[in-house]
Amino acid sequence: MHCFRFPKYLIGYITIGLATVGYAEPREQHIVLGSDIYLDTSSIEVLMDAQFDELRIRHVRYNSKSCISGTTDLLELQGTIGPDSSRVVEMLLPRMQGCVTEQSGTTSAKQVYLDSRGGYLEDGYKIGELFRQYGVQAIVSGSQECSSACAVAFLGAIFRRIDFDGQLLFHAPYRPVGPFFEVAFQSPDCSDSGQVDGLRNYFEKMLGPEDGLYAFERTMSYCSTDSGWTLNGDAARLFHIATD
Repeated sequence: MHCFRFPKYLIGYITIGLATVGYAEPREQHIVLGSDIYLDTSSIEVLMDAQFDELRIRHVRYNSKSCISGTTDLLELQGTIGPDSSRVVEMLLPRMQGCVTEQSGTTSAKQVYLDSRGGYLEDGYKIGELFRQYGVQAIVSGSQECSSACAVAFLGAIFRRIDFDGQLLFHAPYRPVGPFFEVAFQSPDCSDSGQVDGLRNYFEKMLGPEDGLYAFERTMSYCSTDSGWTLNGDAARLFHIATD
């Protein structure tokens, strides 16, 4: 699969060669949720486009000549990480059709695009473990941001990629003291509690002892509700947080 990114001011009106493309029809140009990325395909089938409060998950199948089956699947996740997101990811990953390549006969990783400002840490863990179990490639691409619980989930993927101006943001865990994930009703938990120990163990499991400890310490240094350790693709690769 190939992706193209166009400047936002050109998204509504784009000229490619001799052809002019206006606001895209869904089956002609498919824009990944929360991004300004077009998938390079002339045939897209949206198998599911589900909205759960502040969460949207889309299951897409697209044509690929390099796949023996002729098609392959991806997931797009946008919004709050919580019980719905972890449950739906758990249901969909086993159903996703991977790409078995004609040349090598190997199956490529299942791709999941992420755009989320955070949510429940527990569900970030669950999604990360599912990503690891199913050999997922997690992608944060143009204009997407994966923060807090989303960044935790990202670490669980076997293959981790940040493209263009996509970014990750890590911070110390929040202690919920009000309604579901309302920032005004949260305070940072920077104590040496079981929650913090669990975060360190998870980081070291997913990244290895050295890289995991460094990422954990940098994360915990941001004991704030309005700032965090922010990385683009090159920075994430430098610290082995991104693999691609």
